[in-house]
Amino acid sequence: MLLIEALFGFFLSLLLNALLIKYAFKIGLVDIPNHRSSHTKPVARGAGIAIFLSFLITVAIFRFDVIVDNPGFFIGVLIVFIAGVVDDKYEISPKTKFLFLIIATLFIYFLDDIKITYIGTYFGYTVYLYSWMVLPFTIIAVVGYTNALNLIDGLDGLAGLISLIIFVSYFYIGYVHFDRFMMTVSFFMIVSLLGFLVFNWNPAKVFMGDSGSLVLGFTIAAISIKAIEYISVTSILFLTALPLIDTFTVMIRRLQRGISPFTADKNHMHHRIKNWKDYVDYTVLMLGMIQLCFSLIGIRLHEQHDTMNLIIFIVMFFLFFNFLDPRNKRRQRLTITEIRLRIINFFEEMGFTINVAIGAFLFLLIVVLIVKLYYF
Repeated sequence: MLLIEALFGFFLSLLLNALLIKYAFKIGLVDIPNHRSSHTKPVARGAGIAIFLSFLITVAIFRFDVIVDNPGFFIGVLIVFIAGVVDDKYEISPKTKFLFLIIATLFIYFLDDIKITYIGTYFGYTVYLYSWMVLPFTIIAVVGYTNALNLIDGLDGLAGLISLIIFVSYFYIGYVHFDRFMMTVSFFMIVSLLGFLVFNWNPAKVFMGDSGSLVLGFTIAAISIKAIEYISVTSILFLTALPLIDTFTVMIRRLQRGISPFTADKNHMHHRIKNWKDYVDYTVLMLGMIQLCFSLIGIRLHEQHDTMNLIIFIVMFFLFFNFLDPRNKRRQRLTITEIRLRIINFFEEMGFTINVAIGAFLFLLIVVLIVKLYYF
């Protein structure tokens, strides 16, 4: 039965994508290339319409009870889909898209109880959010990740492949823990994306547009929050890693250059790798393999302590941040070297003596004792 459902969803996605490509130019769903585009000719866009409709129709036919049991998600993803379609056709402002995403998040929050109530257990202490923080934190997480996936949609097949790998990971988590919602949504998104990738692989015949990237980002965010019931919070950082790392990296670099973190540029991960090889397929497959490695690590660590998971993720983030830093060739001295020299200069300038050392040690000891007595 599962094979029949998969084949139905796959061929329905193929059919709808083919129809969209045929009529996209007539209905005005066209991506005109600009200075940041990887293509040079107008290409049909809005394949998110085909992805979403094939997903929704297949779920409605084979798993309608999942829709009934999770009305908040399906209403929310429909709202996000409408926002994406309108943006593909008329280009709405980022503020308007954020408003749609916030409204959609309210539906999964209040109707399906999909919310973030704690952010992990560190050094034996579970960090719970205050009740007034739960809703805004959930909104920030959903809107933030949806935008992150939208930003990574810069090369043929990239956002589709990354999303596909993430959904496979969550299908496995849902299967292990017998969660029908996670299994159903992940499985039918997978088959819909496979049909889309037939036309989106380089050279692409169609782009997913915001109607696709927003829906995929919102869906992954909702499933990720749902998965907190079964896996550690920090393992989700690995399962959804690549869009997060890419977004954090470009935002930090923009701030370092003294410009707005929301300014568009060509310093994303896929831009850097493509500049090295000048080969789209290689770049997409390489990034897909990186996400696959992160996903496998996340699955392996999903029951481990959040403290160690977070440390591992931060270390891997800085590896990518520095490895793909376009300014490395211009740097003559590492930041850590600068810090070391400043520390040395500080001690030299203050005239460091044995008395100062004893005083500093006693002060540090008193602080440690006070903290220990107060908190432990």
